[in-house]
Amino acid sequence: MINVVVLGRSIPSLINLADHDDLNITMIQPETIDEAVMEIQAAETDITVLEQHNERINTDILCLVLATSYSHNQTIILAEKSPDFEQLKATGFRARGYITPTQHDKLVKAIRAVHDGEAWLPRRLVADMLNHFAAGDIGR
Repeated sequence: MINVVVLGRSIPSLINLADHDDLNITMIQPETIDEAVMEIQAAETDITVLEQHNERINTDILCLVLATSYSHNQTIILAEKSPDFEQLKATGFRARGYITPTQHDKLVKAIRAVHDGEAWLPRRLVADMLNHFAAGDIGR
């Protein structure tokens, strides 16, 4: 069973629970990052799926806080457009997946891939990361 916490209003419509009995989905609507972390830990979450733009919580900061305070969790971000290096950097390089609008139908596949230890990143972002790495400016 993969424990998945969803923080975002449009995400639940992307997962047909009847088709995925190996996913235990918990939807949360916390008001603060602290509340989100507590709820995610209480659910013994494996994967957290976050909408990139949340009116109450900065998802980049939540992703970083989760990585440092609850390392068992991996985060996937539902992006509004293809992410770039600066967006990944804003998470402290802790986001393990980005789902772009054209990949909404691949969310469950991405959850399983990230749960298995893989990353779900657009190829352009991987190329951009390699370019920054080769230039020696990762983490600056």
